[in-house]
Amino acid sequence: MGFSVLLAGARSCCGILLVGLLLPLMAEEGPVLAPGGGILLADGNGAVPILVAPAEAEVVRIAGRLLAEDLEAVSGQRPAVVAALPAAPMAVLLGTLGTSPWIDALVARGALDATPLRGTWEGYVLAVVPQPLPGVAKALVVAGSDRRGTAYGALHLSRAMGVSPWRWWADAVPVRRPVVELALAAPFHDHPAVRYRGIFLNDEDWGLRPWAATTYEPEVGNLGPKTYARICELVLRLGGNCLWPAMHPGSTAFHQDPRTSKVADDYAIVMGSSHCEPMLRNNVGEWDKKTRGDYNYETNASGVGAYWRERVAANRAYENVYTLGMRGLHDGAMAGGKSRDDKLALMTRIIADQRAMLAELVHPAVERVPQIIIPYKEVLGLYQAGLTVPDDVTLVWPDDNHGYIRHFSTPQEQQRPGGAGVYYHASYWGGPADYLWLCTTPPALVWQEMSKAWRTGARTLWMLNVGDIKPAEITTEFFLRLAWHPEAWGPDAQAVYLADVARRTFGADLGPAVAALLEAYFHAHQGVRPEFLASVPLATLTDAEIDARLAGLDAQVARAEALEARVPPDLRDAYFQLVLYPIRGAALLNRKHLDLARAGRQPAALGRAQAAHAAILADAQRFNRGIAGGKWNRMMDPAPRKQAVFAAPPATAPAATPAPVPAVDRRTVDARAWNRVLARPGLTWAPIAGLGRSGAAVRVEPPAFAAVDPAQAAEAPGLEYAVEVPWSGAVALTITALPTHGMGESHRQRYAVAWDDETAVQVVDLEAGEYSAPWKANVLRGQAAGVTSHTLTAGRHRLRVYALDPGLVLDQFHLQPGPATAPPLFPVAAP
Repeated sequence: MGFSVLLAGARSCCGILLVGLLLPLMAEEGPVLAPGGGILLADGNGAVPILVAPAEAEVVRIAGRLLAEDLEAVSGQRPAVVAALPAAPMAVLLGTLGTSPWIDALVARGALDATPLRGTWEGYVLAVVPQPLPGVAKALVVAGSDRRGTAYGALHLSRAMGVSPWRWWADAVPVRRPVVELALAAPFHDHPAVRYRGIFLNDEDWGLRPWAATTYEPEVGNLGPKTYARICELVLRLGGNCLWPAMHPGSTAFHQDPRTSKVADDYAIVMGSSHCEPMLRNNVGEWDKKTRGDYNYETNASGVGAYWRERVAANRAYENVYTLGMRGLHDGAMAGGKSRDDKLALMTRIIADQRAMLAELVHPAVERVPQIIIPYKEVLGLYQAGLTVPDDVTLVWPDDNHGYIRHFSTPQEQQRPGGAGVYYHASYWGGPADYLWLCTTPPALVWQEMSKAWRTGARTLWMLNVGDIKPAEITTEFFLRLAWHPEAWGPDAQAVYLADVARRTFGADLGPAVAALLEAYFHAHQGVRPEFLASVPLATLTDAEIDARLAGLDAQVARAEALEARVPPDLRDAYFQLVLYPIRGAALLNRKHLDLARAGRQPAALGRAQAAHAAILADAQRFNRGIAGGKWNRMMDPAPRKQAVFAAPPATAPAATPAPVPAVDRRTVDARAWNRVLARPGLTWAPIAGLGRSGAAVRVEPPAFAAVDPAQAAEAPGLEYAVEVPWSGAVALTITALPTHGMGESHRQRYAVAWDDETAVQVVDLEAGEYSAPWKANVLRGQAAGVTSHTLTAGRHRLRVYALDPGLVLDQFHLQPGPATAPPLFPVAAP
């Protein structure tokens, strides 16, 4: 019968856990399209005017212009954006509380309730107000608590009309409607949960910068104000408010051109800088060793201090979040200090001097100046060794560059006034391997990690490294939607989100099929990212395993190509960018490497690998020159950094190789298929849809709880499985989990196992120190694995698994006779 599990209990448990947990960003109680029964914004006779008072901030005028452009894209009618009172039966009124005299007048006479806006960060109210102004019979009012709140309210109307935030950046053309009416049953208000939400443009050398320099902004020959205006617009449309600009060698330092600083302020985007760029400086582009000396605060404090002072003085009038601390030039380790104690003392001095500078130049009450410190790489070690950070400074926890957050705020850290945040990666240049080409970070993983961060107090800043922006659109939008309403999403966040994005972009008819393709794409590459294929031992795969993997990926591609023919012509460019290119590219890179792995025993495999490589290049050519009239030329490099994984296959077949020995008899089961929950009071287990190789890895809910001593393992949250064991004697149990990092102060990831009525348990700790050999292996395969040995008789048994530490995410179990071997590199077949 094999390793089987009784499933009835798990099914009912899943259903209970997922009820009522999800709402999309900016909930649907707001305006919705309602032909024949709503507020008429445009028809064949024209479009209603959009009113923006002269005193409004520039971002409100920009939002009015964007709303007008979006309404024209939907209806074909372009509304006027006016600053004077029109005589019109209907208007859209955009205004900020305390700035717009029209909004203030409506509040004063009781026609608009401003209660939800007062004291609210970036909040807005949408309401229909009769006779709001002389000569205007009715207005759709968008009132903001501040300048960004008003802009978000206006762009909410765009989304309600069916306009994607990616209308320009991914050519997501909205559905044309001859009549546009929005229904709003009652006033609606909203505001974001996380204070600062943004993106970091990084490793821009192979896409964003070449595209801007040669295609979009050749007059500047780099990332300039025109490019940054488009980026700032995108951030606003996605509900973000913060930007860390491009900073690699060759990119013009953002603040070096005062026009770009002005663009950011016009769009009300708060500027910050990365973990290695304190005080808004771009060290790679701005530090000149010849004139300034060494970038070393221990030996050149006056020179480095003057360098920081220049930027703070020049940009203090704008909204900024200042990064404190110091690292070396271009993300190297900080210079100075021979011992850890020396480095601690030096870093303490640096932070004190930086804060004194901010108090002098920005605000004397320095605790009112937004400041962050990012304990990244060796700085995290300094923090854990006792670095004192002022309580008003926000601690921004990094992930390990591969999607697994390294530290979560302890109960003591959660009491700090400065709070905490997260710096997270959807793209990365570095070890053990880059992933700069495609984005295969699933929304399910983003939810799993960021929900833990939210629940442990990371609520001040969420920053996502998006690389070149494209092709990370799907994951980027989810990250920022999650930042707006973290508690509106639950364990099925990925499925709900992908269904919403696919329907919005490609319509109700095609939406389900597109969502299914994206689900399959993210699932297929959680084991090994395409960019990691040259870094894992493919030679151990049998031909049967390779055939199964490639058959699954080929089926994905076939479905994606067949669906393309059904996509309306004006949406095919968007479909290629968002769906077909990543699905086919990932499958082709798998084909190239998996066929190369067996080319020594299958002569025809080399030709297939060569054809796959040629197809990758052809698709990149189509991306750059064949879609959107060449709009994206130079945006897509199919071989960033010219890494070995992207190299062309050899011209001749390698030497003959023997076929690998088939794996031992191994039975697999998914962790979600439990028979019984062994819960502690207040704790249970939840499968996370779309996560892990199983497609529904499980974790304890809520994820933060006190660690349990192994001697009291039976008191820990656990799961029980009914297992048929086909062998007698020595049996090895391999349990695979996500390679997450511990949430507790001990930073462990321990589980305990026991069979039947055993009272003694075996304990395994899956925590792997960052940059260690086990950690590298874990991130390359997307799994951590622990092995325990047992003696069992053939027949029915009960397996109990306990989570001793918070944050553990169980994925799959593997049972086999005799000594254990490594778990499979890939799932048996891609979905």
